[in-house]
Amino acid sequence: MNKQIKRKVLTVILSTSLGAMLLSSITWVGSIFAFRNTIEQMNETFWETAVSKSHTALVGQVQEHLATLAQAKAKLTDERLSAMKIQTETIADVAGQMYTYRTQYRPQNIERLRLNPNQTAILPLKDDVYLPFFGNMQNKFIAPHVRTAPGVQPEDIWNEVSLAANIADSLNRVASIDGIAASYIGGASGYFIAVDKHNGGFHDADSSALEFDIINQDWYKSALEKDALVWNVIPDEDTKNIRIFCTMPFYDQSSKERIFKGVAGCGSVLRENFDYILDSTRIGKAGYTFLLNEKGQVILSPYHLSINFDDEGNIVWDDYLHSGDPEVRNLAERMTAGERFVMDNVILNGNPVYVACHPLSMINWSVGVVTPVDEVIAPSRQIQKEIVSLIGVRMKDMNTHILRVFLFVIIDIIGAISITIFMAKKLSDSLTEPIITLSKDATTICEGNLHHRIDIKTGDELEALSDTFNQMIENITYISSEKERIGTQLRIATKIQASMLPCTFPPFPERKEFDIYAEMHTAKEVGGDFYDFFFITEDHLAVVIADVSGKGVPAALFMVIAKTLIKDHALMGKSLDAVFYTVNNHLCENNRMGMFVTAFMGILEIPTGKFKYVNAGHNPPLVRRGGEFTWLETKPGLVLAALENIRFQVMETTLAERDMVFLYTDGVTEAMNQAGELFSNQRLLETLNRNISASNSVNEYIGTMLQAIRAFADGAEQVDDITMLVLERK
Repeated sequence: MNKQIKRKVLTVILSTSLGAMLLSSITWVGSIFAFRNTIEQMNETFWETAVSKSHTALVGQVQEHLATLAQAKAKLTDERLSAMKIQTETIADVAGQMYTYRTQYRPQNIERLRLNPNQTAILPLKDDVYLPFFGNMQNKFIAPHVRTAPGVQPEDIWNEVSLAANIADSLNRVASIDGIAASYIGGASGYFIAVDKHNGGFHDADSSALEFDIINQDWYKSALEKDALVWNVIPDEDTKNIRIFCTMPFYDQSSKERIFKGVAGCGSVLRENFDYILDSTRIGKAGYTFLLNEKGQVILSPYHLSINFDDEGNIVWDDYLHSGDPEVRNLAERMTAGERFVMDNVILNGNPVYVACHPLSMINWSVGVVTPVDEVIAPSRQIQKEIVSLIGVRMKDMNTHILRVFLFVIIDIIGAISITIFMAKKLSDSLTEPIITLSKDATTICEGNLHHRIDIKTGDELEALSDTFNQMIENITYISSEKERIGTQLRIATKIQASMLPCTFPPFPERKEFDIYAEMHTAKEVGGDFYDFFFITEDHLAVVIADVSGKGVPAALFMVIAKTLIKDHALMGKSLDAVFYTVNNHLCENNRMGMFVTAFMGILEIPTGKFKYVNAGHNPPLVRRGGEFTWLETKPGLVLAALENIRFQVMETTLAERDMVFLYTDGVTEAMNQAGELFSNQRLLETLNRNISASNSVNEYIGTMLQAIRAFADGAEQVDDITMLVLERK
């Protein structure tokens, strides 16, 4: 094709007269201008496409980042609330134990609320009262105090207060925990014992009063009415702060009928315990996070650091659920409904923003992460500006070049025919030879010779184009080699990970008392799920299934550590709760990435069918006892690697002949279809029960589940590892 161009140019120049040369020159100049217009249109299309795609990519990345950040902050909030819940249950349990086994406790003395630094009202001491020594609790000791309800004389309830004072150490320990400002118990007889870092939050309007109307406090009444653990959010008019309380009742169970004795709990200042909500270091320059309660009211954000009251003393909330903006109302409705989502172009605090929301599991609240739209699209605007500027410079260079060529053609026409012929030959060569060279070199490269380089020295755009081609070839070569290297490493990692899991079935062909089968399908080359089964003794078979947070290589590495620790400690003959207790503490050490593991482990006593098990935050298994599959009763504890020194509860059931246990990870129930719907626990249960057959083997149940999941996904990409294990007692 390039040779034809050269031949045409030479033929036209050498075979025509001066007039013909003039006509061809005009045509040539017109072609240049047409070429210029084409380039200009291509440049315009290019920058519009580049800006559009960069904008789309930026928005997608920002939305994904916001969703991940909202999920992380929601998980952290749930962990803080879970810690308050656990400490409240601990205080209530200790208080109930004191009343139930009161003969085992000695009377204690405790100070009443201090009026000022020089005056303290103390309940009368008795000769045999033992005053305990309270340690400094790592330099965080706060003296507990007791207050009484209006109309209650301290002397009348002295014996009960002296008994309840035994809880002082527990209250001080709880109040010393980061994120908890106060711990307390309120007795039904009218006493109130508390440890409060802020010396407030439970006081009446007159904070120096020795009386405290305990039974009329909202947190007291709600716990009593619901007879369960409750959460309360209460404003503090003095400090303009919002406090959150977790409370639950405690009872005297020394007789057959349990007797209500009071309410125990702990509390904190919302903005202090959840200060990470206000941290915007990962949300851009003007991004922020807010906390929305179940009524659609913003209870914490950088714009809501203190509460306001109207003239009648009522709190003035920023109520999104009743906003005049329908988009804001829609945002609040979805958040209060417990959805996780990302919305764009919502007007908050006067600016259009992107909002990523994630619900809390401990309480019907939701976390929202916000970043302004302008901040998101600013990079794409800068790209547009730079591209337009660059195109403008290049078009100016092209126009200058075209003008020079046009003047050269005019001078060439005026000159002699001989000079015209000579110059035409030179011009033809200068225009076509680089193109021919470029075409040949491009053909060589297209044939697979990536080591070939284009060498054009024309001093114009063709030379720049050849340099660009050479740079592009180097980039392609580097990317190809890196991609191959990474792919090779991932394939090796996949084989290594697969070799660590039992993959030969049946694994114990000589044992006919049971049958077992398992499969894992990773979402990426390597995954974070794992399963395992092994003999602890000849008559005790252990089964394990677990899911590490995250995906890819980090999750796979954490999975190897967790799997090794669980098996090693189980083979030492430890009990299930001791195994998880020890493994949890090992995983918490140097866990700077904040990773965690949900895990379920069971031990089958083969001769008797007794099945002991423990659950660390994992999905509840299903069990088939002769008939259909049902959910196995479990009490899931905290996930592994979250907090040290967590105790786990062991439960027990018995498997008869042909009974079956089905274990799985959340990649099964959270598999999505094209519409974004989850496979769900209900579909899991229905699929298993729909395919029950006496002739089905354990591997057929897993095969059936995989077919059902793939049919449901309908081509949607698998986003999480899918792992299943079935154990049948023969």
